[in-house]
Amino acid sequence: MPEHTLKRFDTELDELNNLIKSMFKIVRKNIKQALQALIEGDTKLAKTVIKHDEAANALEVQSDEAARNLIVHHQPAASDLRFVFAATKIVTDLERMSDMAANIADNVLNIEGATPKNLASIPVMQDLVLDQLKHVRRAYLERSATEAQTIIERDHLINEAFANTQRVMLTVMVEKPAKITQCMALINIAKIMERIGDHITNIAEMVIYTDVGHEVRHIDVEQLRRLLAEEGDDDD
Repeated sequence: MPEHTLKRFDTELDELNNLIKSMFKIVRKNIKQALQALIEGDTKLAKTVIKHDEAANALEVQSDEAARNLIVHHQPAASDLRFVFAATKIVTDLERMSDMAANIADNVLNIEGATPKNLASIPVMQDLVLDQLKHVRRAYLERSATEAQTIIERDHLINEAFANTQRVMLTVMVEKPAKITQCMALINIAKIMERIGDHITNIAEMVIYTDVGHEVRHIDVEQLRRLLAEEGDDDD
């Protein structure tokens, strides 16, 4: 974080930044454990994930309060104001991602019997989501619009894996009606993972806003490429 004349301001910015870093860590752990519970059929771990969602909720409240205090007490300007605004959006996305990890765990508890042998593209989605989350955390820490752009451009891979999982599960339900409850739970899990990917994209968009000051939440990938290319040209 850049240094300021007021030491207290710098301290409070660091505190907010550290809260967000902690949220990233908790959310990644919750998502990873929820998917581990699915693959291993570990209902005890699934229940643990549901319980641990409370930690992310608490950090969201602390982060929101820290952001409000920064605005009220210091009235930040320019890049600092962008960071604080983006932080409030990022913590909301992170908290929702933790909720979704708990939702995955709930669905694990609803799966009857042993772990399904046919998980379609869910393992692929797992790798993609965890990789995207790792990179968006790095983009946030480095305030890297370039890294964030790559994350946004890769989101379609998660969407495609979800569509494939949905197709496979629908086929299984037609061929084996006894598996309908199990397949519906897997479709729900895949859909939740696809939504987690959307929240990761939201965070990447806020990183771009923080870094270069452009609002990119409602533009497509091609427009984003042109916008950031122009930003790079301006730096020459």
